[in-house]
Amino acid sequence: MNITNKVNKILWLLLLVFTVNIHGQNTSSIGKYWVVFKDKPEIKFNPYTYFDQKAIDRRLAQKLPLYDWTDLPLNSVYTNEVANLVQEVKMESRWFNALVVYADVNQISKLEQLPYIKTIDFAGNLDVMIADFDTTGEDFDDEDLIGRQISRMGADQFEARNLHGEGMRIAIFDVGFSGADTHAAFEHIRRAGRIKKTWDFVAKRENVWEGGSHGTSVWSCIGGRMKDQWSGMAHEAEFILARTEIGSREPFSEEENWVAAAEWADKNGADIINSSLGYTSKRYFPRQMNGEHTYVTRGANMAARKGMLVVNAAGNEGNSSWRIMGAPADADSVLSIGGLEPCCDYHISFSSFGPTYDLRLKPNVSAQGRAWCAKTNGEGPADGTSFASPLAAGFAACAWQADKSLSNMQLFKKLEESASLYPFFDYAHGYGVLNAERFLNGVNVIDPTMVVQKDDSGEFYKVMILESQFTQDTTYGSQLLYVAVMNPSGALDSYKVIDVSSTEPFSFAKNDFIEGRKVRLSYKGYLLEIQL
Repeated sequence: MNITNKVNKILWLLLLVFTVNIHGQNTSSIGKYWVVFKDKPEIKFNPYTYFDQKAIDRRLAQKLPLYDWTDLPLNSVYTNEVANLVQEVKMESRWFNALVVYADVNQISKLEQLPYIKTIDFAGNLDVMIADFDTTGEDFDDEDLIGRQISRMGADQFEARNLHGEGMRIAIFDVGFSGADTHAAFEHIRRAGRIKKTWDFVAKRENVWEGGSHGTSVWSCIGGRMKDQWSGMAHEAEFILARTEIGSREPFSEEENWVAAAEWADKNGADIINSSLGYTSKRYFPRQMNGEHTYVTRGANMAARKGMLVVNAAGNEGNSSWRIMGAPADADSVLSIGGLEPCCDYHISFSSFGPTYDLRLKPNVSAQGRAWCAKTNGEGPADGTSFASPLAAGFAACAWQADKSLSNMQLFKKLEESASLYPFFDYAHGYGVLNAERFLNGVNVIDPTMVVQKDDSGEFYKVMILESQFTQDTTYGSQLLYVAVMNPSGALDSYKVIDVSSTEPFSFAKNDFIEGRKVRLSYKGYLLEIQL
């Protein structure tokens, strides 16, 4: 038995023990389950009375059907019978034709006998990772931090065209928005009546102004104002706010709240969803980060099918044993956001890496991973891709306002193409930091910044920075050379970043790499490729 099989067997045994603890001797213990039905009745459905007009407008603008089978309500006969057999129905999903229920083993056995039940899946506990307020990395003056977090993405370019997210509706899913109902950072939003809907999916009520200030901080990175400066780009957008989480290390799974919130956001006309949340190692294995496995990932992809742009933090696991992004950042239709150092376009240490298990690019793009944020009783710096994500979501709102003819996935692609490194990518930075000038004006032809010199044998390569492009600058990250080795499938074998301090920053021998690989280099926006 090889080591992989041994590990898999151990993990399987651990899961078996866990299952026995739940389904074993104590049949009265209560578990949480997804109960999925086989069908739905085809009923008369009026989208104009069910959906907010903004949701109708979104569908019409993107030439989507006003509704489909996934929007239809569940069969009330099915749901009523299930409700009578279980302890509690926690949530229902039109999209998945399912209920989330609390039930004991005997009740689940009865459900399994019902002819209209398709599957019953155990919805176990897991933790959600959100950012904390520790500060790391290089010290940055407060004024520089708040100014740089949007200026580095070209906020002045949007400002010049009066693009501030007006007419766009942004949903924020988070742990709570404590203090945001009175915080000065959002006074302009409250005064204009641009908080359109709120819902607490934990407590089942409209009040979202408690539970934690993480959502307050996230919101301020989309549309806040502090120190007489805008801390996010989309300060003229409309907002709907959802509390979907219990806490930074929650005792129960809240994936179903995320999916319920996505359906709610769709119904209430959201154009963009920002989710600074991620689900990782307490329930899943890295191989399940494949864009298909988790309910929250499937829910995020379904949200994209409805025409919404889903923006999600890559995660803060870069320093942990997990290292990669969590769900739903693994979804192919989710714009996953990595974090950068405040000083430069360089990966901040905690930001989660890609790729997905099936080798798709993640993160897609990046934004500043340390930001100046609103807090319950004030403001201050905070670290996390939790704040990179809303900075990117605010950018996306302004970008979509600039060209409303784009579908959500056309916008997704154009956002990638607008990033600073495109078409270069790696699994730390994605395509780089979003850039408003590139989005608005396209990528101009970039003059060469480097050349490759080969020795007479053609076996040894030197990458030489052109004298006109090189400056003797010792500032960390001032001149970054990005290097990646791509295999024939288009995935990367390896990548690194070099802080250029001489005109000859990188050299290699042909036999350092497997034949057929391509060495890709990016310096000051210029891409150079060497086919081996």
